[in-house]
Amino acid sequence: MRRIHAYLTLAFLILSAGTVAAGRAPVPGLKRAQGQEDRPKFFAARVISEEGVVNAREALGEPDGRYAEIAQGGQLVLLMEKRIYPSTTFDDGLVFVKEESDYGLEGWFPVSGSQKDPGFAWMPLIRGQSSGGFRVALVDALAGNAGVNMIRISNNDTKPIRLDAVAGYGR
Repeated sequence: MRRIHAYLTLAFLILSAGTVAAGRAPVPGLKRAQGQEDRPKFFAARVISEEGVVNAREALGEPDGRYAEIAQGGQLVLLMEKRIYPSTTFDDGLVFVKEESDYGLEGWFPVSGSQKDPGFAWMPLIRGQSSGGFRVALVDALAGNAGVNMIRISNNDTKPIRLDAVAGYGR
């Protein structure tokens, strides 16, 4: 009898853990994950490159209702005001778009070489807890990468993406 009770308790704990984890999924339409409202933000400061983009400079600075339009297959590379570092509990940044869109998001990370001559590569940024939120992979930070300050947004959608701003959260 005790053995059955132990198995049932274990099964209940496993199922409960799955339910709690599922409850942490992003909520559609939520702008920021709870607890991030007061974190200091910084924004994209400069356009590094653009391909298939109209009004690229409209993506700079704080969200203001003016949009850069990234065409299907287009890309926009932005330099942030500061480096974005990984956090352990919250999103590390936020992309402000006019409507739900399918886009790729990458950061320019040092991956090899020496301190004098580092090698860099585009590495995917992870979708965050909030709508438009993203995270810098903790693995990149543990590998000695000191955050990321260049972001590439690629349009994977069949319609243009209207990008208002990209924000990073302060430490």
